[in-house]
Amino acid sequence: MLQWFGLLAGAAAWGAAHVLGYGLSETSCNSGSAGWDVALQGWEGAVNGFAAAITLCAALAAVSVIVLTRGVSYEDDPPAGRIRFFAIAALIANVLFLVMVLLYAAGSIANDPCRQA
Repeated sequence: MLQWFGLLAGAAAWGAAHVLGYGLSETSCNSGSAGWDVALQGWEGAVNGFAAAITLCAALAAVSVIVLTRGVSYEDDPPAGRIRFFAIAALIANVLFLVMVLLYAAGSIANDPCRQA
């Protein structure tokens, strides 16, 4: 279970933050929801901060699986070799997803999506 959390949670957190961020920006700019008074930068910071925390936890889960399989090579027979291979791939992917979440957070917090082009 730890292996699958490490492999899939970072991607799911980034995807959810991206979809929620789009919805927040649409809600913030739509004239029909003007009365809702959505604080876009605060919500974007919270959503992306939560996604970054989940992605960091997924990376730590991948590291713990790597440590638990330290006596095994990723070229060994399944299932131990496959578990180590997925853990290494998950760690690399989670580092990339963490960078993606942080860059998305910086861009979405600094940008004003409601201005005219």
